[in-house]
Amino acid sequence: MIPIDSELVRLLMRIGYLAAWNGLYKEAVAVFDGVQAVRPESEIPIIGGAVVAILSGNPEVAIKSLKEGALTLNPGSDLARAHLGCALRLQGREEEGQAILQEVASTSSQPDARAMAANLLTLSSDHLAPKRNFL
Repeated sequence: MIPIDSELVRLLMRIGYLAAWNGLYKEAVAVFDGVQAVRPESEIPIIGGAVVAILSGNPEVAIKSLKEGALTLNPGSDLARAHLGCALRLQGREEEGQAILQEVASTSSQPDARAMAANLLTLSSDHLAPKRNFL
């Protein structure tokens, strides 16, 4: 296998998120799948795929990916748990999602996960759903 520099992996993840947030779901998934191929031990590209599912209105797919993929690879990933809390809330499982987000926001040692969870807790369920304003 050809070694892939970590900075290149970070850049690819950014490109994948840029594609996802601009409605290029198929392209974003292709990028995240590529990152998963070179970093099979990482939950991060699986989280990227879950974000695509959330943005495309499929929180149930995101929940399954996060539970069976990301959190299986890394049960201690508070970033995966924060995304799971968001997806649960979007699926209408408000109390379950809120509980996960509250725990991550108050106990996580991962600053990005803690900030994400805290921010998601401030949003009402009506404001939580991503707004799709694609050209």
